[in-house]
Amino acid sequence: MSLFSDYTAEEQALLLRSLQATAVAVAAASPGRRTETVSEGFAAASYIMEVRQPYLANPLIGSLQYELERRTAARQSFPDFEKAATAAGAEQAAYDTLAATAALLDAKTNADEAASFKQWLLNIAAQTTEGGKEGGNFLGWGAVSVNDAEREALQQIAQTLGVDPASAAPAA
Repeated sequence: MSLFSDYTAEEQALLLRSLQATAVAVAAASPGRRTETVSEGFAAASYIMEVRQPYLANPLIGSLQYELERRTAARQSFPDFEKAATAAGAEQAAYDTLAATAALLDAKTNADEAASFKQWLLNIAAQTTEGGKEGGNFLGWGAVSVNDAEREALQQIAQTLGVDPASAAPAA
């Protein structure tokens, strides 16, 4: 078992970046209106901070959630999701971060803990896909909750992490 504090500062930064990277990979795969991107970021953040029950057995996830709560209480700023999701090269940078995170987890944790953390990242991505309706006209008519580009991003995230894509948790 490992805790967030067991990692070096660089490794901690990578673990934290992986949370945003999983959502950025989805948002960047299907760029939409600003409100859609913001909604996707909110969906990811809500899942990260509010869904705890399935991950109680993983101390790394719990200690990382605690660290985020600590930073929130200290009023530390978080990276701007919209800016990150719309930056040039955002999608590839997100996949690079996820691949590095998977390698770190495989190297520093036991197989169960690594698998659980990777599953958490995939579940964050699944929630992100449901965060904003895509397409449609200016009133939202014809929009869909999850489009083909987002489904493909979810598949690629799962492949990058080495997780079964069918295991993604349905949207809450």
